[in-house]
Amino acid sequence: MRVALLKSLPEVRQTVVSHPYSHDICPRVEVVELGLPPGLSPEAFKDVWRNLSDPEFDLILDMREQRSGDPDLGKIIKANRLVSEAAAPVVWDLLEQLQRTCSTGEIQADIIDSAADAIITINEDHLIVGYNQGAATIFGFDRDEAIGADLNIIIPPPYKEKHREYVRRYIATRKPHLIGKHVQLNAIRKNGEEFPMSISFSVADIGGNLYFTGIVRDMSEYVAMEERLRQSERLAAVGNTISHIVHEIKNPLMIIGGFAQQLLKAGTLDAKGLQKLAIIAEEVSRLETLMAEMKDYSRPPALKRQSGEIAGLLQEVIQLYSENLKEKNITLSLEPPDPMPLCSLDYQQLKQVLMNLIKNASEAMPSGGRITITAHRRPPYFEIAVADTGEGMTSDVVEHIFTPYYTTKTKGSGLGLAISRNIVQAHNGNLEVVSQPGKGSVFTIKLPLVEIETGVCLR
Repeated sequence: MRVALLKSLPEVRQTVVSHPYSHDICPRVEVVELGLPPGLSPEAFKDVWRNLSDPEFDLILDMREQRSGDPDLGKIIKANRLVSEAAAPVVWDLLEQLQRTCSTGEIQADIIDSAADAIITINEDHLIVGYNQGAATIFGFDRDEAIGADLNIIIPPPYKEKHREYVRRYIATRKPHLIGKHVQLNAIRKNGEEFPMSISFSVADIGGNLYFTGIVRDMSEYVAMEERLRQSERLAAVGNTISHIVHEIKNPLMIIGGFAQQLLKAGTLDAKGLQKLAIIAEEVSRLETLMAEMKDYSRPPALKRQSGEIAGLLQEVIQLYSENLKEKNITLSLEPPDPMPLCSLDYQQLKQVLMNLIKNASEAMPSGGRITITAHRRPPYFEIAVADTGEGMTSDVVEHIFTPYYTTKTKGSGLGLAISRNIVQAHNGNLEVVSQPGKGSVFTIKLPLVEIETGVCLR
Protein backbone atom coordinates (compact mmCIF):
# COMPACT_ATOMS: atom_id res chain seq x y z
CA MET A 1 0.00 0.00 0.00
CA ARG A 2 1.35 3.45 -0.96
CA VAL A 3 0.20 6.68 0.66
CA ALA A 4 0.96 10.21 -0.65
CA LEU A 5 1.08 12.91 2.02
CA LEU A 6 0.74 16.38 0.42
CA LYS A 7 2.17 19.26 2.46
CA SER A 8 2.75 22.98 1.89
CA LEU A 9 6.48 23.59 1.41
CA PRO A 10 8.40 26.43 -0.30
CA GLU A 11 9.64 24.13 -3.03
CA VAL A 12 8.68 20.83 -4.66
CA ARG A 13 10.17 17.89 -2.73
CA GLN A 14 9.55 14.12 -2.63
CA THR A 15 10.64 12.08 0.42
CA VAL A 16 9.93 8.53 1.55
CA VAL A 17 9.29 9.09 5.24
CA SER A 18 8.55 5.59 6.55
CA HIS A 19 7.88 1.91 5.93
CA PRO A 20 5.98 1.41 9.16
CA TYR A 21 4.23 -1.93 8.80
CA SER A 22 5.96 -5.20 8.15
CA HIS A 23 4.14 -7.78 10.29
CA ASP A 24 2.09 -10.51 8.61
CA ILE A 25 -1.17 -9.26 10.11
CA CYS A 26 -0.67 -5.65 8.90
CA PRO A 27 -0.34 -4.23 5.38
CA ARG A 28 3.06 -3.03 4.26
CA VAL A 29 2.71 0.73 3.78
CA GLU A 30 5.05 3.20 2.09
CA VAL A 31 4.42 6.82 2.98
CA VAL A 32 5.71 9.42 0.49
CA GLU A 33 5.80 13.04 1.64
CA LEU A 34 5.30 15.42 -1.29
CA GLY A 35 5.99 19.12 -0.68
CA LEU A 36 4.12 21.60 -2.87
CA PRO A 37 4.60 25.43 -2.87
CA PRO A 38 1.45 27.51 -2.27
CA GLY A 39 -0.34 28.85 -5.34
CA LEU A 40 0.92 26.10 -7.64
CA SER A 41 -1.03 26.20 -10.92
CA PRO A 42 -2.93 23.16 -12.17
CA GLU A 43 -0.49 22.79 -15.11
CA ALA A 44 2.52 22.94 -12.78
CA PHE A 45 0.91 20.40 -10.42
CA LYS A 46 0.31 18.05 -13.36
CA ASP A 47 4.01 18.37 -14.31
CA VAL A 48 5.06 17.58 -10.73
CA TRP A 49 2.73 14.56 -10.59
CA ARG A 50 3.95 13.21 -13.94
CA ASN A 51 7.58 13.55 -12.84
CA LEU A 52 7.11 11.41 -9.73
CA SER A 53 9.15 8.16 -9.78
CA ASP A 54 5.93 6.23 -9.16
CA PRO A 55 2.72 8.31 -9.40
CA GLU A 56 0.44 5.40 -8.43
CA PHE A 57 -0.90 5.71 -4.86
CA ASP A 58 -3.61 3.80 -3.02
CA LEU A 59 -4.41 6.81 -0.85
CA ILE A 60 -3.66 10.55 -1.19
CA LEU A 61 -3.91 12.75 1.91
CA ASP A 62 -4.01 16.50 1.17
CA MET A 63 -2.67 18.06 4.37
CA ARG A 64 -2.04 21.52 2.82
CA GLU A 65 -3.63 24.69 4.11
CA GLN A 66 -6.21 25.44 1.45
CA ARG A 67 -5.78 28.83 -0.24
CA SER A 68 -7.68 30.54 -3.00
CA GLY A 69 -6.06 29.82 -6.31
CA ASP A 70 -4.81 26.36 -5.34
CA PRO A 71 -5.70 23.75 -7.96
CA ASP A 72 -8.65 21.43 -7.42
CA LEU A 73 -6.81 18.13 -7.07
CA GLY A 74 -10.03 16.16 -7.46
CA LYS A 75 -10.11 17.16 -11.10
CA ILE A 76 -6.47 16.26 -11.72
CA ILE A 77 -6.01 12.92 -9.90
CA LYS A 78 -8.38 10.05 -9.07
CA ALA A 79 -10.88 11.63 -6.65
CA ASN A 80 -11.85 8.31 -5.04
CA ARG A 81 -8.33 8.04 -3.60
CA LEU A 82 -8.11 11.63 -2.39
CA VAL A 83 -8.85 12.73 1.19
CA SER A 84 -8.64 16.44 1.86
CA GLU A 85 -9.59 19.25 4.21
CA ALA A 86 -10.60 18.19 7.77
CA ALA A 87 -10.74 14.46 6.97
CA ALA A 88 -7.09 14.22 5.92
CA PRO A 89 -5.54 14.77 9.41
CA VAL A 90 -8.04 12.32 10.91
CA VAL A 91 -7.07 9.61 8.41
CA TRP A 92 -3.36 10.33 8.96
CA ASP A 93 -3.85 10.03 12.74
CA LEU A 94 -5.56 6.66 12.23
CA LEU A 95 -2.64 5.47 10.07
CA GLU A 96 -0.16 6.47 12.79
CA GLN A 97 -2.21 4.61 15.41
CA LEU A 98 -2.22 1.57 13.13
CA GLN A 99 1.57 1.87 12.88
CA ARG A 100 1.94 1.87 16.66
CA THR A 101 -0.53 -1.00 17.06
CA CYS A 102 1.21 -3.10 14.43
CA SER A 103 4.64 -2.37 15.91
CA THR A 104 3.41 -3.44 19.36
CA GLY A 105 1.76 -6.52 17.86
CA GLU A 106 4.95 -7.41 16.03
CA ILE A 107 7.01 -7.13 19.22
CA GLN A 108 4.53 -9.28 21.14
CA ALA A 109 4.35 -11.85 18.33
CA ASP A 110 8.16 -12.06 18.21
CA ILE A 111 8.31 -12.57 21.99
CA ILE A 112 5.76 -15.39 21.77
CA ASP A 113 7.44 -16.98 18.75
CA SER A 114 10.92 -16.89 20.31
CA ALA A 115 9.78 -18.48 23.60
CA ALA A 116 11.38 -21.87 24.31
CA ASP A 117 8.09 -23.20 25.68
CA ALA A 118 5.32 -24.26 23.32
CA ILE A 119 2.42 -21.79 23.13
CA ILE A 120 -0.62 -23.27 21.38
CA THR A 121 -4.07 -21.71 20.93
CA ILE A 122 -7.20 -23.53 19.78
CA ASN A 123 -10.68 -22.28 18.91
CA GLU A 124 -14.04 -23.63 20.05
CA ASP A 125 -13.89 -26.30 17.32
CA HIS A 126 -10.68 -27.76 18.86
CA LEU A 127 -8.64 -26.53 15.87
CA ILE A 128 -5.17 -25.03 16.28
CA VAL A 129 -5.11 -21.30 15.42
CA GLY A 130 -1.90 -20.30 17.22
CA TYR A 131 1.38 -22.23 17.20
CA ASN A 132 4.79 -20.75 18.00
CA GLN A 133 8.28 -21.93 17.07
CA GLY A 134 8.73 -23.47 20.53
CA ALA A 135 5.77 -25.75 19.77
CA ALA A 136 7.35 -26.76 16.45
CA THR A 137 10.60 -27.64 18.25
CA ILE A 138 8.91 -29.64 21.02
CA PHE A 139 6.25 -31.47 19.01
CA GLY A 140 7.97 -31.78 15.61
CA PHE A 141 5.07 -30.43 13.53
CA ASP A 142 5.84 -27.40 11.35
CA ARG A 143 3.53 -24.42 11.71
CA ASP A 144 1.98 -25.08 8.30
CA GLU A 145 1.15 -28.63 9.42
CA ALA A 146 -0.29 -27.57 12.76
CA ILE A 147 -2.39 -24.49 11.94
CA GLY A 148 -5.92 -25.62 11.17
CA ALA A 149 -5.31 -29.16 12.41
CA ASP A 150 -7.17 -30.74 15.32
CA LEU A 151 -5.33 -30.54 18.65
CA ASN A 152 -5.56 -34.34 18.79
CA ILE A 153 -2.35 -34.54 16.72
CA ILE A 154 -0.37 -33.90 19.93
CA ILE A 155 -2.65 -35.61 22.47
CA PRO A 156 -1.99 -39.30 23.33
CA PRO A 157 -4.90 -41.70 22.64
CA PRO A 158 -6.18 -42.04 26.26
CA TYR A 159 -6.81 -38.27 26.53
CA LYS A 160 -8.08 -37.25 23.06
CA GLU A 161 -11.82 -37.35 23.82
CA LYS A 162 -11.32 -36.18 27.42
CA HIS A 163 -9.73 -32.92 26.29
CA ARG A 164 -12.43 -32.30 23.68
CA GLU A 165 -15.07 -32.91 26.37
CA TYR A 166 -13.36 -30.39 28.70
CA VAL A 167 -13.58 -27.77 25.95
CA ARG A 168 -17.25 -28.54 25.25
CA ARG A 169 -18.10 -28.39 28.96
CA TYR A 170 -16.41 -25.01 29.45
CA ILE A 171 -18.20 -23.55 26.40
CA ALA A 172 -21.52 -24.75 27.82
CA THR A 173 -21.02 -23.85 31.50
CA ARG A 174 -18.17 -21.30 31.59
CA LYS A 175 -16.99 -23.18 34.69
CA PRO A 176 -13.21 -23.88 34.66
CA HIS A 177 -11.82 -27.27 35.56
CA LEU A 178 -8.14 -26.89 34.65
CA ILE A 179 -8.05 -23.31 33.33
CA GLY A 180 -5.71 -21.17 35.42
CA LYS A 181 -3.86 -24.21 36.78
CA HIS A 182 -0.55 -25.97 36.13
CA VAL A 183 -0.82 -29.70 35.54
CA GLN A 184 1.54 -32.45 34.43
CA LEU A 185 0.34 -34.65 31.59
CA ASN A 186 1.76 -36.64 28.69
CA ALA A 187 1.84 -35.43 25.08
CA ILE A 188 2.93 -37.03 21.83
CA ARG A 189 5.47 -35.88 19.24
CA LYS A 190 5.16 -36.19 15.49
CA ASN A 191 7.40 -39.28 15.54
CA GLY A 192 5.00 -41.02 17.96
CA GLU A 193 7.18 -40.55 21.05
CA GLU A 194 5.19 -39.88 24.20
CA PHE A 195 6.79 -37.51 26.71
CA PRO A 196 5.95 -35.78 30.02
CA MET A 197 4.99 -32.12 29.96
CA SER A 198 3.88 -29.34 32.27
CA ILE A 199 1.03 -27.21 30.93
CA SER A 200 -0.92 -24.16 32.08
CA PHE A 201 -4.28 -23.26 30.54
CA SER A 202 -5.96 -19.93 29.87
CA VAL A 203 -8.99 -18.77 27.90
CA ALA A 204 -9.81 -15.51 26.09
CA ASP A 205 -13.17 -14.21 24.87
CA ILE A 206 -12.56 -12.23 21.67
CA GLY A 207 -15.56 -10.88 19.86
CA GLY A 208 -17.79 -13.46 21.49
CA ASN A 209 -15.56 -16.35 20.42
CA LEU A 210 -13.54 -18.38 22.93
CA TYR A 211 -9.86 -19.19 22.38
CA PHE A 212 -8.03 -21.65 24.63
CA THR A 213 -4.27 -21.33 25.10
CA GLY A 214 -1.86 -23.84 26.60
CA ILE A 215 1.75 -23.06 27.53
CA VAL A 216 3.70 -26.32 27.42
CA ARG A 217 7.11 -27.13 28.87
CA ASP A 218 8.87 -30.37 27.91
CA MET A 219 9.67 -32.09 31.21
CA SER A 220 11.66 -35.00 29.75
CA GLU A 221 15.04 -33.79 31.01
CA TYR A 222 13.62 -32.77 34.39
CA VAL A 223 11.91 -36.14 34.89
CA ALA A 224 15.10 -37.97 33.85
CA MET A 225 17.12 -35.83 36.28
CA GLU A 226 14.67 -36.62 39.08
CA GLU A 227 14.96 -40.33 38.32
CA ARG A 228 18.77 -40.11 38.36
CA LEU A 229 18.59 -38.33 41.71
CA ARG A 230 16.25 -40.98 43.15
CA GLN A 231 18.53 -43.68 41.79
CA SER A 232 21.56 -42.01 43.41
CA GLU A 233 19.75 -41.86 46.73
CA ARG A 234 18.76 -45.52 46.45
CA LEU A 235 22.31 -46.49 45.50
CA ALA A 236 23.71 -44.60 48.48
CA ALA A 237 21.40 -46.50 50.83
CA VAL A 238 22.01 -49.83 49.09
CA GLY A 239 25.74 -49.13 49.01
CA ASN A 240 25.94 -48.80 52.78
CA THR A 241 23.99 -52.02 53.28
CA ILE A 242 26.05 -53.94 50.72
CA SER A 243 29.34 -52.72 52.17
CA HIS A 244 28.31 -54.05 55.55
CA ILE A 245 27.12 -57.39 54.09
CA VAL A 246 30.26 -57.85 51.99
CA HIS A 247 32.42 -57.09 54.99
CA GLU A 248 30.58 -59.65 57.14
CA ILE A 249 30.45 -62.40 54.48
CA LYS A 250 33.79 -61.97 52.73
CA ASN A 251 36.05 -63.57 55.33
CA PRO A 252 33.85 -66.63 56.09
CA LEU A 253 33.37 -67.14 52.36
CA MET A 254 37.13 -67.04 51.76
CA ILE A 255 37.66 -69.60 54.52
CA ILE A 256 35.01 -71.95 53.08
CA GLY A 257 36.47 -71.59 49.59
CA GLY A 258 40.01 -72.10 50.84
CA PHE A 259 39.15 -75.30 52.76
CA ALA A 260 37.21 -76.63 49.77
CA GLN A 261 40.22 -76.11 47.50
CA GLN A 262 42.54 -77.81 50.02
CA LEU A 263 40.27 -80.86 50.27
CA LEU A 264 40.06 -81.09 46.47
CA LYS A 265 43.84 -81.10 46.23
CA ALA A 266 44.22 -83.66 49.03
CA GLY A 267 42.32 -86.24 46.98
CA THR A 268 41.24 -88.20 50.09
CA LEU A 269 37.55 -88.21 49.21
CA ASP A 270 35.67 -90.54 46.95
CA ALA A 271 34.24 -89.41 43.61
CA LYS A 272 30.90 -88.35 45.09
CA GLY A 273 32.60 -86.30 47.81
CA LEU A 274 34.89 -84.64 45.30
CA GLN A 275 31.90 -83.73 43.16
CA LYS A 276 30.21 -82.06 46.12
CA LEU A 277 33.38 -80.18 47.00
CA ALA A 278 33.69 -78.97 43.41
CA ILE A 279 30.12 -77.59 43.62
CA ILE A 280 31.00 -75.83 46.88
CA ALA A 281 34.11 -74.24 45.33
CA GLU A 282 32.17 -73.19 42.23
CA GLU A 283 29.35 -71.61 44.25
CA VAL A 284 31.82 -69.79 46.49
CA SER A 285 33.49 -68.36 43.40
CA ARG A 286 30.09 -67.31 42.03
CA LEU A 287 29.18 -65.58 45.29
CA GLU A 288 32.51 -63.74 45.35
CA THR A 289 31.86 -62.50 41.80
CA LEU A 290 28.33 -61.46 42.77
CA MET A 291 29.56 -59.49 45.78
CA ALA A 292 32.16 -57.74 43.64
CA GLU A 293 29.45 -56.80 41.12
CA MET A 294 27.12 -55.61 43.88
CA LYS A 295 29.89 -53.42 45.22
CA ASP A 296 30.66 -52.02 41.74
CA TYR A 297 26.98 -51.26 41.15
CA SER A 298 26.29 -49.60 44.48
CA ARG A 299 29.55 -47.67 44.57
CA PRO A 300 30.95 -47.42 41.05
CA PRO A 301 34.64 -46.54 40.92
CA ALA A 302 35.49 -42.94 39.99
CA LEU A 303 36.36 -42.29 36.36
CA LYS A 304 40.07 -42.32 35.55
CA ARG A 305 40.22 -40.40 32.30
CA GLN A 306 43.11 -40.76 29.93
CA SER A 307 43.79 -39.66 26.39
CA GLY A 308 43.30 -42.26 23.68
CA GLU A 309 41.45 -43.25 20.52
CA ILE A 310 38.07 -44.95 20.56
CA ALA A 311 39.03 -46.81 17.38
CA GLY A 312 42.00 -48.32 19.21
CA LEU A 313 39.78 -49.44 22.08
CA LEU A 314 37.37 -51.15 19.66
CA GLN A 315 40.22 -52.96 17.91
CA GLU A 316 41.57 -54.16 21.25
CA VAL A 317 38.19 -55.63 22.27
CA ILE A 318 37.80 -57.31 18.87
CA GLN A 319 41.20 -58.99 19.23
CA LEU A 320 40.32 -60.23 22.73
CA TYR A 321 37.15 -62.00 21.62
CA SER A 322 37.53 -62.94 17.93
CA GLU A 323 39.33 -66.28 18.31
CA ASN A 324 37.24 -67.45 21.23
CA LEU A 325 33.96 -66.65 19.43
CA LYS A 326 35.05 -68.46 16.26
CA GLU A 327 35.00 -71.69 18.24
CA LYS A 328 31.31 -70.99 18.98
CA ASN A 329 30.60 -70.32 15.30
CA ILE A 330 30.15 -66.60 15.98
CA THR A 331 31.62 -63.94 13.67
CA LEU A 332 32.73 -60.71 15.37
CA SER A 333 33.38 -57.76 13.04
CA LEU A 334 34.05 -54.04 13.29
CA GLU A 335 32.84 -51.68 10.58
CA PRO A 336 35.26 -48.80 9.80
CA PRO A 337 34.44 -46.20 12.48
CA ASP A 338 33.89 -42.50 11.75
CA PRO A 339 36.94 -40.29 12.38
CA MET A 340 37.22 -39.29 16.01
CA PRO A 341 39.69 -37.06 17.86
CA LEU A 342 41.71 -38.16 20.87
CA CYS A 343 39.31 -38.33 23.80
CA SER A 344 39.79 -38.15 27.54
CA LEU A 345 37.71 -41.12 28.70
CA ASP A 346 37.97 -43.96 31.19
CA TYR A 347 38.99 -46.58 28.64
CA GLN A 348 39.20 -49.42 31.15
CA GLN A 349 35.59 -48.94 32.25
CA LEU A 350 34.35 -48.46 28.67
CA LYS A 351 36.24 -51.61 27.75
CA GLN A 352 34.36 -53.39 30.55
CA VAL A 353 31.06 -52.18 29.03
CA LEU A 354 31.97 -53.39 25.53
CA MET A 355 33.17 -56.76 26.83
CA ASN A 356 29.92 -57.22 28.76
CA LEU A 357 27.83 -56.36 25.67
CA ILE A 358 29.80 -58.80 23.48
CA LYS A 359 29.54 -61.53 26.12
CA ASN A 360 25.76 -61.04 26.37
CA ALA A 361 25.42 -61.03 22.58
CA SER A 362 27.33 -64.30 22.27
CA GLU A 363 25.18 -65.93 24.96
CA ALA A 364 22.08 -64.91 22.97
CA MET A 365 23.35 -66.99 20.02
CA PRO A 366 23.91 -70.56 21.30
CA SER A 367 23.86 -71.89 17.72
CA GLY A 368 26.20 -69.24 16.34
CA GLY A 369 25.60 -66.01 14.48
CA ARG A 370 27.10 -62.59 13.87
CA ILE A 371 28.09 -59.68 16.15
CA THR A 372 28.75 -56.34 14.43
CA ILE A 373 30.27 -53.28 16.10
CA THR A 374 29.76 -49.85 14.53
CA ALA A 375 30.93 -46.40 15.63
CA HIS A 376 29.37 -43.31 14.07
CA ARG A 377 29.18 -39.60 14.69
CA ARG A 378 25.47 -38.78 15.03
CA PRO A 379 25.09 -35.36 16.68
CA PRO A 380 24.61 -34.73 19.52
CA TYR A 381 26.30 -38.10 20.23
CA PHE A 382 29.11 -40.35 19.15
CA GLU A 383 27.42 -43.75 19.05
CA ILE A 384 29.01 -47.19 19.49
CA ALA A 385 26.55 -49.98 18.65
CA VAL A 386 26.88 -53.71 19.33
CA ALA A 387 24.38 -55.63 17.18
CA ASP A 388 23.75 -59.38 17.23
CA THR A 389 21.63 -61.82 15.21
CA GLY A 390 20.50 -63.70 18.30
CA GLU A 391 17.19 -64.57 19.86
CA GLY A 392 16.13 -61.00 20.55
CA MET A 393 13.96 -59.87 23.46
CA THR A 394 10.29 -59.17 24.04
CA SER A 395 9.16 -55.62 24.89
CA ASP A 396 8.63 -56.66 28.51
CA VAL A 397 12.22 -57.90 28.82
CA VAL A 398 13.55 -54.74 27.11
CA GLU A 399 11.61 -52.61 29.58
CA HIS A 400 13.35 -54.26 32.57
CA ILE A 401 16.71 -55.21 31.06
CA PHE A 402 18.66 -52.46 32.90
CA THR A 403 16.91 -53.08 36.22
CA PRO A 404 19.37 -54.34 38.86
CA TYR A 405 19.13 -58.09 39.56
CA TYR A 406 16.79 -58.65 36.61
CA THR A 407 18.10 -61.47 34.40
CA THR A 408 16.83 -63.99 31.87
CA LYS A 409 19.86 -66.23 32.33
CA THR A 410 19.96 -69.39 34.44
CA LYS A 411 23.24 -68.17 35.90
CA GLY A 412 23.74 -64.44 36.24
CA SER A 413 23.54 -61.67 38.81
CA GLY A 414 21.43 -59.30 36.69
CA LEU A 415 23.90 -56.51 37.42
CA GLY A 416 26.10 -56.51 34.31
CA LEU A 417 23.93 -54.21 32.18
CA ALA A 418 23.01 -52.02 35.16
CA ILE A 419 26.72 -51.50 35.89
CA SER A 420 27.42 -50.90 32.19
CA ARG A 421 24.77 -48.20 31.99
CA ASN A 422 26.10 -46.55 35.16
CA ILE A 423 29.56 -46.37 33.57
CA VAL A 424 28.21 -44.78 30.37
CA GLN A 425 26.05 -42.33 32.34
CA ALA A 426 29.13 -41.35 34.36
CA HIS A 427 30.51 -40.15 31.00
CA ASN A 428 27.29 -38.05 30.64
CA GLY A 429 26.05 -40.49 28.02
CA ASN A 430 23.51 -43.27 27.92
CA LEU A 431 23.16 -46.96 27.06
CA GLU A 432 20.08 -47.86 25.00
CA VAL A 433 18.70 -51.04 23.44
CA VAL A 434 16.44 -51.94 20.52
CA SER A 435 15.39 -55.57 20.15
CA GLN A 436 12.89 -57.80 18.37
CA PRO A 437 12.22 -61.46 19.13
CA GLY A 438 13.89 -63.63 16.51
CA LYS A 439 15.76 -60.70 14.93
CA GLY A 440 18.44 -59.90 17.48
CA SER A 441 19.33 -56.88 19.60
CA VAL A 442 21.30 -53.66 19.23
CA PHE A 443 22.85 -52.05 22.31
CA THR A 444 24.05 -48.47 21.68
CA ILE A 445 26.54 -46.52 23.78
CA LYS A 446 25.87 -42.79 23.33
CA LEU A 447 28.71 -40.45 24.28
CA PRO A 448 27.92 -36.68 24.04
CA LEU A 449 29.83 -34.77 21.37
CA VAL A 450 29.44 -31.59 23.40
CA GLU A 451 32.18 -32.89 25.69
CA ILE A 452 34.50 -32.98 22.72
CA GLU A 453 33.51 -29.46 21.70
CA THR A 454 34.01 -28.07 25.20
CA GLY A 455 37.41 -29.64 25.70
CA VAL A 456 36.59 -32.63 27.91
CA CYS A 457 37.97 -34.68 25.02
CA LEU A 458 41.37 -33.69 23.72
CA ARG A 459 41.46 -32.59 20.09
